[in-house]
Amino acid sequence: MNTSPSPATRRLERLESYLRQDPANLSLLADACEAAIAAGQHERALGHIATAERLAPDRTPWVFRRAGVCIARRDLEQADALLRSLRSTGDHPAVSHDLAYVSFLRADYAAARELVQPWLAAGGELEPEQREALQILWLRASHRLHLLHEAWEWSQQEDAVGRLEPRAKGPASLVAIDSSHFEAALTWSEAALAVDPAQVEALAARAYVAMAQQQPALGAKLLEQALRSNPEDGRTWSALGYASLQMQNLPLAQSQLERAVQLVPEHVGTWHALGWARLLQQDIAGALEAFRSALERDRNFAETHGAMGLVLALAGDKAQADHHLEVAQRLDPTNVTGRYARAVVAGEARDISRLAELAERLLDRPGFFGRKLSDAIKPPPVRH
Repeated sequence: MNTSPSPATRRLERLESYLRQDPANLSLLADACEAAIAAGQHERALGHIATAERLAPDRTPWVFRRAGVCIARRDLEQADALLRSLRSTGDHPAVSHDLAYVSFLRADYAAARELVQPWLAAGGELEPEQREALQILWLRASHRLHLLHEAWEWSQQEDAVGRLEPRAKGPASLVAIDSSHFEAALTWSEAALAVDPAQVEALAARAYVAMAQQQPALGAKLLEQALRSNPEDGRTWSALGYASLQMQNLPLAQSQLERAVQLVPEHVGTWHALGWARLLQQDIAGALEAFRSALERDRNFAETHGAMGLVLALAGDKAQADHHLEVAQRLDPTNVTGRYARAVVAGEARDISRLAELAERLLDRPGFFGRKLSDAIKPPPVRH
């Protein structure tokens, strides 16, 4: 077991040794505070802040740092109070960003977006690092609010004039995926990963593109890397389940998708994929439960009604199967699952291998975007 100090801890200890020789050095106190936060040593950071507040002619930057420690400790109420006190004396992009981040952590995405929005209009007047942080937060809030069209249009415009910052292209790439703009997703995700190889949104978007190009092993590798940074991200678990389905590893896909629905229980596509993972293992009851959960969240998706009809037909419940197939037909006469289910009801098809073929057609579009991803994206350029 490795018990040696982390690089951040070693840096903190080195700075603190300098402070023992020069305890009133405000620059050293600022560096030591940042190193302590990076090392997760919040009490030591607060100690350095308290020292600086007694020495500094202007307490404002130290109050800001204190709010940063509160955010790191998830003491959001105190962070909010400190940041609002700073904002009352004059607005600043860093204060607005951190106040918006507090709202984001509270899942108040609309408030986070509203706090950031005015600064985006003044993006050209900001330092690139400030602009990048604000862009990232605005895109993440917009994505959580499902404001995909607006976020997509804004990302395009900023990119066209060279103002979409490299790390902001990560969340923009996920917006592009969910807006069915797959070439932009590829370009932006690779640009973000070039400067930040661990950015979760860029890894997820690039993984979706890999799955679209029938490279599920690459997709899974990228998603596993994303989970190391954020192991509680339900969308990433969902995508990993799709990759395992593509590789026909059904037990693994089922466990990954079951984890995903615990974390994102309202995501219809994940319940749908879980239903197929169970159905392909001939778990009729489990598949019925998953498709029913999908239906509870969206009663207007023809493929869900078709899948319900299919499972009920396989279970021998012809009357209920007919009901769902009628709804599926009304919602979308061309839905693939409904057509196959009718053949099952008629006694013309029950072959499990045909089910696998059907699932492969349906699950060739991770997230159920409405068309096959592989039809919507060009092959990646050859790299020499």
